[in-house]
This record gives sequence, C-alpha cells and structure tokens, in this order.
Amino acid sequence: MKLRVYQGDWFLNMGIVGFMTILEKADKLYDGVIIKDNYLEFDSKLLQDFSGYYFQYFIDEYRISNRLKGTLQNYKGVIKKNPDKIKEYLKRVKDTVKHQADKVKKFDKENYEILKTNMDLLGKIKNYEQFEDIEKYMDDILEIFKKQHIDEKLTLNLYKYVVGDNYFGQVSFFNVSKSAYDLEGLKKVMYNDYLLSIVSYGELIDAIESDDIERVKKEVSEKLDFFKEEVESKNLSKNSIKNIEKIYKEVFKYINKKKDIKEIKEYIESLSTCKMCGDYSGIVSNYTESNFAPLAVSAANSTNLYWNMDTTFEICDICKLMLFCTPAGATIVNKRYLTNEENEFYSYLNVDTSLKELYEKNQSLRVQRDKENPFSETILDIAEENQKKSEWQLQNILFVEFKGSIEAKKSKLNYFDMPVYLAKFISKQYKLIKFIYDINLKNSVMDYLLNEKDLKSLIFLKLRDYLDEESRGIIKSNRNTIDVFKTVKIRALLQVYKKGGNDMNKKVLHFRLDEIRKMGLQVREKYNERKEGKKIASIGYRLLNLIKSGNKVDFMNDFFKIIVGFELIVPKSVINVMSERDFDFETFGYAFISGLLGEEDEDKKGNNDQKINENKQNGQ
Repeated sequence: MKLRVYQGDWFLNMGIVGFMTILEKADKLYDGVIIKDNYLEFDSKLLQDFSGYYFQYFIDEYRISNRLKGTLQNYKGVIKKNPDKIKEYLKRVKDTVKHQADKVKKFDKENYEILKTNMDLLGKIKNYEQFEDIEKYMDDILEIFKKQHIDEKLTLNLYKYVVGDNYFGQVSFFNVSKSAYDLEGLKKVMYNDYLLSIVSYGELIDAIESDDIERVKKEVSEKLDFFKEEVESKNLSKNSIKNIEKIYKEVFKYINKKKDIKEIKEYIESLSTCKMCGDYSGIVSNYTESNFAPLAVSAANSTNLYWNMDTTFEICDICKLMLFCTPAGATIVNKRYLTNEENEFYSYLNVDTSLKELYEKNQSLRVQRDKENPFSETILDIAEENQKKSEWQLQNILFVEFKGSIEAKKSKLNYFDMPVYLAKFISKQYKLIKFIYDINLKNSVMDYLLNEKDLKSLIFLKLRDYLDEESRGIIKSNRNTIDVFKTVKIRALLQVYKKGGNDMNKKVLHFRLDEIRKMGLQVREKYNERKEGKKIASIGYRLLNLIKSGNKVDFMNDFFKIIVGFELIVPKSVINVMSERDFDFETFGYAFISGLLGEEDEDKKGNNDQKINENKQNGQ
C-alpha cells in the first residue's frame, strides 16, 4: 500500500523530519521514498525493516564508547597541560569510568574485573612521568567499552533513559520491564507496537484494491492464523494487535457472509478516521501523553478543556509512528552562555516551505549543534541566502525548543516566531549581528530578539561588567566595546524598523551614533592625557545609573559639564536627543559610555575586521 504523510502541525513535521533523518542514515531515504512539496510517499513494505534503521540511528547518536573516548581524550589533554593536578584529574577519570563500570558488573563480571584492575592501576599513578602508563590504562578501559555487547547494552539504556523521560515515558520498550532486552528483543517489541499494524493494514488494503476476493480471503486467513500463533507463543501481546486484528476479523465475517469487495471497501471507509492527519481509518487509538510528552497534554486530567467533556482524539498508527521519530527530528542544543537557568534544550525549526527545504533547514541546524546557539547561526544563514526570499522565510518561521521530564512531571516549551519588522531587520541588517565577535553576547542578542525583549538590559549588564574591570584597573585583552556599540545600534535600528522608517533614517542613525561614540572616545583620551584615567570608572558608573533610572536631565547636565570642561564640539545629534528625534535617551547614553570605555585602536581594529569579513562575504 502506498502511504502518504502530509505536513501538519510542528510536532508532526518534526516527526516527519526525524523519519527522513533515520531513513537517510540507513541509505533508504532516496531509495523507496518520494518527497513531494508537502508530503512523503512510500510503500508500507518499507516499514518491515524500519525498527532496525531506527535503533541503529539512535545507537550511533548515543554510543557510549564514543562519548567515553571523547571524555578520556579531554582528560589526557588536561593532564598534559596541568601535570601538577594529575591526581585530581585521575580521580575524575576513575569516577567517570566507575559510573559505567558498575553497570557492566550487572551483566558481564569478567570484563568488569578487567575494568576494575585498570581503574586501580590509574589510582596508583604518582606523577606525570608515568603518563605513558596513563594512556595505556585509559586505552585498555576504552577497548572494554568498545566490545559490541557492552557498548550496545549501555548505549540502549542511555537512549531509553534520556529519550523516554523527555518524549514518551514508560510506553513500549521504554518500560522498565523491558530493561533486560537485548537489541534484537527491543527491535521486535518496537515492530510489534508501532509497525506490524501498519504493514498488515497495507497488505490488507493491497489485497482489497486488487478486487480479487480470493486474494483477500487468503490474506485474512493467513494473517489471523499468524496473530493467533504469535500471541499463543507470547511473541506478541494481544494489546499490540487489538485494532488491526479486529479489522481482519470483521473482513473475515464479510467474506463468510458472501459480501463482495465493494461492501468490504465501504466497511473500511466507515471506520474511525485519524483526527491528526484525516487520511487513515481503522488503525486508530486515542492520543495520550505517551505519544508525545513535550506537549504535556493529558486528556484524562483535562476533561474540562474538551467539548462536552469528550476527550476522544483518535490518531492513526502512521501518525503515531511519525511522533515516535520526533527525537531524530530535534537537535540537542547546549546554551552554555545561560548560567542561571536551564540551558539544554531539544530544538526544532518549522518553516512554511517545501518538505525538502524543511528537512534541509533542520539538517543545517543539526550540523551547527556544536555551536552554542545554532538557531542564531541558522537565522543568519537564511538571511544571507537571498534578501527577498529570506525575509519571507523569516516571517514564516517557528522556532521550538523544549525540555521535559515525565519523571519530574514537568515540561518547558518555548515558541519563537518572528514579527514582520524583525524579519525585515534581520534580512537587511544581519551583518551587524554576524560580526559581533563576543560569541556569548551575540547569542544573548539573538535570544533577546527572538523573545522580543528590550536589549537595553543586556547592554547595561555588559557595560557594567566593563566598568567593574575599569574600576579595578583590569582591562582584559579580549575586551570589545565595539560589540556593545553594535548592540546599541541593533536596538536603535529595531526601533526604526518597528516604526517603518526609511533607509535615510537608518543612514542618519548610523552616522549620529558614530558621532556620539567618538565623543566618548575623545573624553577618555582627555582624561588619560591629564593622568586622570581613574575618574573614568566613577563617571561611567554615575552615567550608567542615571540611564537606568531614566534621569535624562541629570545625565545631560553631567554630559555637558564634561564636554564643556574639555572644550569639545557638541554634535547636532546631542541637541536632537533632547527631543528624542533621532533615537531615545538610552541609546544616546549607552553609545557614549561604549566610547568612554573604548580604545581608539580597538575602534579601528573592529571596523577593519568587519570590512575584511564583509569583503569575504561579498566575494571580494
């Protein structure tokens, strides 16, 4: 039977992307699948081996031996750089290995003893002169974890714990009762729970569509016998085949009553239809949290949200399979720049475009997952492609990031879509963001933009950090006030885009802000010429606090005292800020302080670096 899966809501689309990702890893995506603009088409027979593709994909993604190899390599490097801390790091190595070795002990005591011996030998290392021994013991440990039965067992347990807790709970092979199953056992459970009904349904429909009643009779008789034998031998649970067996039995009754093919087709069409896709009938069951937990929809506990308290929402086994592939459609993102909150998320990018392009965009997100904010990089990549196309795409884009725990009974789900003004801003001004060299600041700027938060609080925090350095007489080599100034410009330009300002407004804004920053640089230079550089921090703190409190009058009084005291020329932009004609008071103040804390050399370097990179982007 030819199956079609159409694009739908973001979570179904994420499942489709995951399904495609698994098939591509198995070299089957372009073999038996037709990819159209808004749907996938494939034969139900493709699913006969899908459980193997599914597990191989996640084994490769979560492979314990690869993770341990990376960890041990890191420790070798750290020990080389810090030989005086060798005992501290070796203790950490032992703790890391012991955590996994204790699991090995439960099913392979012989290899556990080898691991224990090597851990004990690591514990006897006294100094860095024994580094070759350290490498040998670590390599011997890794070889044990590379053994197929050990690697597979630990990897599958990790996958089941992480994915089960975030996506599905204790359903199917994620249930603790299946914890002793090996790979073949788990593949069998998945096939029975998620694939058998679809494959059987496809075979039944193929027989019915042939208009050959004898073929239908043969298919039904053989399949009912198969179901009976598998259940009796306990290879198959009755619950797994409840719906499909019922359909087969009803068709069998029709045949015994001498009903024709037309009447059998009418029976199939009369069955309950999936409410998620609206395409498939019969092999449906009620949607539950275990189908996709991040939505945190528990029908049984929220009957008041349903019309007439009817919590029935039936989805077909095809949609259920797609949702089961959602972990392969999401990208794990670590936002290490977020320090006081949850910083690991599953991320997905939903674009109102063709299925092929949707898939490619999420593969691009996956490629960039090692970066701290792949969303930012993906947005900027889209903006670089083509201005008109990128503006449309950014307006029709939905970013989703989530992190849940069924065990802890919580689910955090963030949506980001892009208003028209922001899409226009990013498509036209992406270089201003792209050339922020402070990675943490750039990532934070993108988070603020996507959450539609005012950047002034971020600018304030960054300038305050620089003032703290200034007051202690510590100016770090990586200090970059140009990046803060770019953030000030981004904030000011956003306000212009919100108001629908023209290009002349934007050019004037750039010029005016450059003038104001230059004044800050001149003031800094004058203080340093007078050997009064220590005053810069105290003046900066006062001006920054006046901005935060919104005290424009006192800020401007202090500003003019400084300017007049140094006999500097007051630019026209200063007069305009009194009426906030070009931009608001905060923008003026932050631009000035970014110059007050800046350096002329830094200014030139920042501008030159940007021009060089822009030329590279333009192919010059």
